[in-house]
Amino acid sequence: MSTVTSRAVNPRPKSSAVTVPDVSSAVKTMMEEALEFCTNKAGLDGREQAIECLLNGDCAVHGYLRYCLAKRLGEYLGSVDDTIKAIYFYEYEYGTSPEDLVEETTHLTSGINLIVWVDRKTAALSSVATSLDRALVEEYKRLVAPKADKLRYMLDAQFVDDKEVESRTGYGALISSIYTPPIRIWGR
Repeated sequence: MSTVTSRAVNPRPKSSAVTVPDVSSAVKTMMEEALEFCTNKAGLDGREQAIECLLNGDCAVHGYLRYCLAKRLGEYLGSVDDTIKAIYFYEYEYGTSPEDLVEETTHLTSGINLIVWVDRKTAALSSVATSLDRALVEEYKRLVAPKADKLRYMLDAQFVDDKEVESRTGYGALISSIYTPPIRIWGR
């Protein structure tokens, strides 16, 4: 009864509904597409060779995997919540100036860092990101076990709104950074 009352008092516009397809299946598909992307970009002979390169610490192959996964995650998030304006991929390990950049910082357990620009932050969208992270961790552990057995997270999604982007505060400042700009991987 209280749920009906709260909806009547605080009606939620239809456009802000979050519809979540099966996260686990979606992540498995994303991972397979990312492995295929790695294979093509690195000129490898197939999925198994891409996994072998990941296990051997090939930074380029791991970078390709992370980039493709970031793109697919962006597409997924954009499809489940229409309050998202744009999604950016960034390297957390990079400093704030070109002098701080370190070559080959990508390694087997480097995460995927996203900045998600939204109309407004919601618990529902945060929950979707958490579910995606859990599914990514499990799928990645399955692929590269035992090397990633201690992996706790793979997706770091930071949500920013117009106020943060306009005032260049927090992660909103990174969107227009002149030193280490993030890559826009999805947008409306």
